[in-house]
Amino acid sequence: MTLPELHESTIDQIRTLLRYLKETDLLKNKDILMCLDIIAREHGGEVIDKN
Repeated sequence: MTLPELHESTIDQIRTLLRYLKETDLLKNKDILMCLDIIAREHGGEVIDKN
């Protein structure tokens, strides 16, 4: 997923938050993919689950 419109600090913040939510079992992998897809679509991208 390439999102050039997002600043690197924003991407790092999203990554940190999603990692925390996964480690605390507040989000499952499919929920994380859904969140990333929403963010990506807002910036002209798309998340593809290759599993």
